[in-house]
Amino acid sequence: MLCLRRTGADHDAVVAMGKEFMAILHRHDLPRLEGTAGAAFLIYHGEVSADSDGPVGWCIRVPAEQAAGLAARVPELTLRTEAGHEEAYVPLGTAPVSPAQWQLASDALHTWAGTRHRRPAALGARVTFLAAPPITPASRPDYDFAVPLGVLETAAAS
Repeated sequence: MLCLRRTGADHDAVVAMGKEFMAILHRHDLPRLEGTAGAAFLIYHGEVSADSDGPVGWCIRVPAEQAAGLAARVPELTLRTEAGHEEAYVPLGTAPVSPAQWQLASDALHTWAGTRHRRPAALGARVTFLAAPPITPASRPDYDFAVPLGVLETAAAS
């Protein structure tokens, strides 16, 4: 995947970074994967608040066989790879989501994972933005909030 990773002091900084990321994607006309796999997403590597500045990363998956060449062609973005993993997610629709709703989604996913002997992996919570073509200025993406999953150590030993 190709990512724009930075620290962000608040929500407005993260949104501005997302706009910059989308402008980079438009400028370079990168190949897109189909469906949800090709959707842009935001990784929270840390909390963004008055006390913490992330970091966060705006990312897009690209075809694996083209990734190194695309990273060289788009120096504003960095190449990132992750080991295969499962994710638990909550679809949130197209409406803007409040911080309280994000927290409820996060709490629900963590509870769900714990009851299944899973824990969040250290890959960062994600927000996926999936816009269905044709994309116009009036388009609004569907939001998904996701948590990558690992296995609880006690469950792995069983």
